[in-house]
Amino acid sequence: MRITAVEPILLKGDQAYRSTAGGEEATDNGDWQLLVRVATDEGLEGWADVETLAPPAVAIIAGPGMAVMGFKSLSELLVGENPLEVERLWDRLYVGSAYYGRRGIAMQCISAIDNCLWSIRAQAAGVPLSTLLGGRRRDRVTAYASTLFRDTPEGMAAAAKGYVDLGFRAVKFGWGVFGEDPGRDRELVAAAREALGPDRALLVDPGWYPVGWSKPGPMRSRREAIALCEWLADYGVGWVEDFIHPERFDEYAAVRAASPVPVAAGEQVATVWDFERFIQQGCVDVIQPDLSRCGGLTVAREVARLAEEAGIDLVPHSWLTHLLTGYSLQLIATLPRARFVEFNVSQSALTRGVTVGRPFRLEDDGTVLIPDLPGIGVEVDRDFIQAHRAN
Repeated sequence: MRITAVEPILLKGDQAYRSTAGGEEATDNGDWQLLVRVATDEGLEGWADVETLAPPAVAIIAGPGMAVMGFKSLSELLVGENPLEVERLWDRLYVGSAYYGRRGIAMQCISAIDNCLWSIRAQAAGVPLSTLLGGRRRDRVTAYASTLFRDTPEGMAAAAKGYVDLGFRAVKFGWGVFGEDPGRDRELVAAAREALGPDRALLVDPGWYPVGWSKPGPMRSRREAIALCEWLADYGVGWVEDFIHPERFDEYAAVRAASPVPVAAGEQVATVWDFERFIQQGCVDVIQPDLSRCGGLTVAREVARLAEEAGIDLVPHSWLTHLLTGYSLQLIATLPRARFVEFNVSQSALTRGVTVGRPFRLEDDGTVLIPDLPGIGVEVDRDFIQAHRAN
């Protein structure tokens, strides 16, 4: 089997990323979305989404490269290669793009391609992807509703009640207006906790950008980060997520050591080498590789091994389309212990439309079933993709 095409597919929508004041749903990126399709001469295809700055990523994947190694585009490194040799091809992509890549957009594109290759490998074997990743330990996992902070306590209460009515056993609120006004921050968290009740998990993602992402200010100091964790503990928060600059490993370790609330992070960490340092330095209680950013499943399965050795939990970050949810579920199926899958309830028309129908639904017990079909068990909507394609 040989790879015949590595195709970036740029989709354009007409919605903007936004939080809301009331209980109505927030919206994730609805303006641009990048997909990657890897095709083979035997008719098997892998599809994946990638969270990145989409327009320039198209050139990285399929634009003209240069003659010298290290400056190649990703497609010219792969066409003609055997897609089943996934780990070797990861190395080839990493070295072939080393002078402009190694992290950032290039690594995010490599992540998507790597996921596609794992999907093709599973399809070729006729097994669910989890089988190739080590074997299924479970057929379902608890889902947490992942959304943005609302602007008012009343909006938070209404939104939280809505997720309770849908059957979620856990909810994560993130970003939005959080960080602009400390008094309001407390009111928002208090409203969510009261509406969720004591038996449901409340998770908080304050964001690490200069505090108040819509009105930029200074980033939190170490003292402020610890104080944030201390008052969040008053509301029984299950974890505080990704609230320190992602390259400040020392800061994460110091805050985690002082925090009464578990610390979760890792969605913006990439390569097994950086994850190894991040985990070994004691930065987190919950590691959160994002399969569309970290280096793909080739890296994520090594992160799972590191997490098990360190005695911490792994919960993939998966706030994008249901393609990413599908890949994340296949990894979750293999973990010795699985707490949650992130379930993006804030999908825009663009991110929601990429897959056929609703490939995942919440069961009565608040879980999502893990597909046992060959590959990841998610089908793309080709008509929708063609209708929104911009390149």
